[in-house]
Amino acid sequence: MVTRRHSAAMLIVALLSSLLVSVTLSAPPAAAVPAHRILITGDSITQGSSGDYTWRYRLWNKLAGTAPGNVEFVGTRTDLFDIVNNVHGSQHYAAPFSAKAHSARWGDSYTQELGQIGGQVTSTNANVLVVALGSNDLAYLTSPSETIANLTTYVNQARAAKPGIDIVVAEVVNRWNPWTQTHQITNETNQYAALLQTYAAQTNTAAERVVIASTRNGWDAQAHTWDGTHPNPTGEALIAQRISEGLAQLGIGTIGPNIATYQPWNVAAPTPTVTAGSEAATLGWSRVSTGSTGMFIQMRLVNSGQAFYELQAPASGNGWTVDILAAGGTYEFKIFPSKGFSRGTASPTVSRTVGGPQPATVPTLSAWHVGQTSVTLGWAASNNATGYMLSRRTMTAGGEAWVDLPYPVTATLWEIDLIYSGYYHQFRVLPNRAYLNGGWTYSPTTRTRGLPGNRVYTPLGDSYTAGTGTIPANTNPYCMIGTSPWPYDMQSSLQYLTSSKACGGAETDAIVDQMYEAMMSFNGSPSRPRLITMTIGGNDVGFASLIKQCVLLDCTNLEATAANRIDALLPTLTTLYSFMRQEQPYADIMVGGYPQVITVGGRGGLFDPLTCQEIKPAERAMADRLVIRLNNVITSAANAAGVWSVGQGVRSVFMGHGACSDNGYDDWIHDLDVNPIPNSFHPNASGQLGYAIAFGNALTARTQP
Repeated sequence: MVTRRHSAAMLIVALLSSLLVSVTLSAPPAAAVPAHRILITGDSITQGSSGDYTWRYRLWNKLAGTAPGNVEFVGTRTDLFDIVNNVHGSQHYAAPFSAKAHSARWGDSYTQELGQIGGQVTSTNANVLVVALGSNDLAYLTSPSETIANLTTYVNQARAAKPGIDIVVAEVVNRWNPWTQTHQITNETNQYAALLQTYAAQTNTAAERVVIASTRNGWDAQAHTWDGTHPNPTGEALIAQRISEGLAQLGIGTIGPNIATYQPWNVAAPTPTVTAGSEAATLGWSRVSTGSTGMFIQMRLVNSGQAFYELQAPASGNGWTVDILAAGGTYEFKIFPSKGFSRGTASPTVSRTVGGPQPATVPTLSAWHVGQTSVTLGWAASNNATGYMLSRRTMTAGGEAWVDLPYPVTATLWEIDLIYSGYYHQFRVLPNRAYLNGGWTYSPTTRTRGLPGNRVYTPLGDSYTAGTGTIPANTNPYCMIGTSPWPYDMQSSLQYLTSSKACGGAETDAIVDQMYEAMMSFNGSPSRPRLITMTIGGNDVGFASLIKQCVLLDCTNLEATAANRIDALLPTLTTLYSFMRQEQPYADIMVGGYPQVITVGGRGGLFDPLTCQEIKPAERAMADRLVIRLNNVITSAANAAGVWSVGQGVRSVFMGHGACSDNGYDDWIHDLDVNPIPNSFHPNASGQLGYAIAFGNALTARTQP
């Protein structure tokens, strides 16, 4: 009898069955399991070290294309050997990939792995075994026949753990000794390879296949390793190709495409640290990520536009100090990892400015010798300076720029040559230590010797510059300007332009206006040399009135008063000349005095002109003393203001040629002239030429060596 409880139980069972069916139907399909679980064993050639791609990486990439989804690498570890710190555990592969599992170990051999392989096969459930052991055995431990015996035991242990496992055994490649330039273990690897063929023929069965990978085929230990033993990227590609050929015999992947081609080591160096020091820089880096045995250092001096250059050998360790650098220079550095014979790619560039001892500013710069086209400069040595930069400029109103000597000098005495004769120049010196500089020190303005051509010449002053004395009869020209003013004959071949601003009757207060008129002439030719001459002061002290008094009456009693006026003119002239120098700092300024107006000891007889009769010897001597006094005051003011003075030059040239000379034919100065009156006591045409000679001589004397 079916009870109610039984019916309820049956209903529950039916519901649970329905639920289980529903869950099963909604579950996703299980992922396909790769048919080939490949366990790779070996030594350092197989494990690789930090910074390596490994041949495992290259084999995996090929199988991903020739046996996609059908292969899985299995193993008991995934690491590389850290050759910088000499420990296992590095994950610094040159390129990432997902199939890092393996059971190779740095320094491994058959003798060490006997008894281990069974557990490795069991734990990984591998059904394909790739064996790349034997290098250390043949090099250090066992003979080829002994190595084959150990291989036999090794394979038997793997088969015991996984009956039916397929096996690819790689030949052992030889080595290269870079120091002796010879190959090593070549005989051993050849014998081992021959024994391998015999071994494979004896142990290969349909149920448990054994294939030999001909890794010696195409192998060149010198070209295919980074240290003579361990494969570089090209060596990795060759080994991977030969292993893939062995796997293809098992139906795993294909022989092609051939990947045994040149492969670069495209591993970039890490960004270095750079600490700038005094004329040095210390670079630091870590070699762990690249596994590099050293770093090539490239550097360049940015300031000079230098191209990158490389230090001769890679630096070992984790840093390097580069010294004997240019103080204050900005350097760029980059490093390239070196792994034995392999070379990686550049790090990012790092820039630093190095320091150094700061040069002290030179206290003074002097012109020790001045020539016509050269100036010898001298200065005191600067602490910490290794050289000195020199510059010059021609001081014209055109504002010529500084011209630098293109290289530093090491001496403290230097001749600057090939500069303009008769121009004003300024120089400067900058102590330096490579790219660290002190401050500029400037020389006073220095005029080279000689008379420059193409001058712009503006004569200023009173009637003795305006040419009064050459006024034609029956005329009364503006400013009493004569027809033959002496400035137009003074060194005329050197002038580019002569534009006189002088005016008869002018006193010192009129010169400011004349100066501003002169500036208009200068502004029209701003880069040409400039010359200003001037006669002034005679009207300020009332010299014309004094001579008039001497003609009419005895004037000797006026000497003291006139002398006081002359002496009182000194500050006025100094101020005026200083103004002129300030306004025209780079012009030649020559101020000049006056001649002996009436010849002392000259004519004065009954039949001589009235002037010569009336002005007595004592008066003539007095007038000459006052001229000498005025010329001396002019010279003193000129010296104080930094301009040139003719001194007594005009008086000297005119000696014996004043009015009332021994005979009328030697007079260069008019006596009393009634037509026109202004010519009285002023130079005639001969006197104008005398003035030109006096000023020309003074200029030449001041400017010659």
